[in-house]
Amino acid sequence: MADDRHYEALEPLGGQTSLVRFTGSMQGQSIVWTVRLITLAHHYQRLSSAERDKGVRQFIKAEPIANGVGSAMIALNLPCIDEPAVLKTMIMLRQWKRLGPGRHEYGETRRFGAVGSERA
Repeated sequence: MADDRHYEALEPLGGQTSLVRFTGSMQGQSIVWTVRLITLAHHYQRLSSAERDKGVRQFIKAEPIANGVGSAMIALNLPCIDEPAVLKTMIMLRQWKRLGPGRHEYGETRRFGAVGSERA
């Protein structure tokens, strides 16, 4: 990861989840991000019925920095986690200057069918 434009896929891309590592910053501190990317549909299927009834929004759940490492889980409304998703995530995290620990939701509320297809 000597180049800031590159990342390391710790799990294969192309599925519903992946784990990636790349350089960036949080709260003005240079860090190495370790990020669990998941599709919003995958996250939705793991919720209880009561939680599903409320719907879900895309989110970033960032943990406090520990030993120069920033950990996060990010749920994206995409059909799969592929290289373009990773690259866009890297840009988003690098440009979000005031990102701090906690859960940050954004976008419209979504609901999905039993197989992950979106429904109204």
